[in-house]
Amino acid sequence: MSARYRRLLIDVVEWIEGGRPHVGDGRSIATYAAQMLDRRVRKARKQGKRLNDLEPTERHKLRIRIKKIRYAVEFFASLYGVRDRKELAALSDRLKQIQSALGSLNDFMAHRELATEAALTAPPAHRRAQAFASGVIVGHEREAADGLMKDAAKELHRLRRLRAVPNERA
Repeated sequence: MSARYRRLLIDVVEWIEGGRPHVGDGRSIATYAAQMLDRRVRKARKQGKRLNDLEPTERHKLRIRIKKIRYAVEFFASLYGVRDRKELAALSDRLKQIQSALGSLNDFMAHRELATEAALTAPPAHRRAQAFASGVIVGHEREAADGLMKDAAKELHRLRRLRAVPNERA
């Protein structure tokens, strides 16, 4: 409700709708969008090249990075022409696949922690059965995780710089 926040909203709307360069750095919204998307895709692709070496927390950060790119693609889509939106849609679909695979991998890590905790805290009479059940769950998910890692790595490798260029408004 502050005046400062209202001014920010007005400035952003003027920047987007007016197509004029931003006072701070002279870039139009189209130029900003193209540069920002390009930079984020390059960083995600670079991090994705070492996907198999990433710790679970780093993979989760990559998932968040992918999510931000996807939201940015959707947010800036109206700046692109109809033909270019097909390329954006394909990029968005690829990002969704990567995000989904990385999300499942993150879920598997949480399941592993829960299964281990359940096995360790089970009453002595049920500890062996609980440990066995936990091992079965973790084993099945480990098999699935291998496929998800391959899928995510393949889609990350396919990430490319956008050829589409946003329309500059007069």
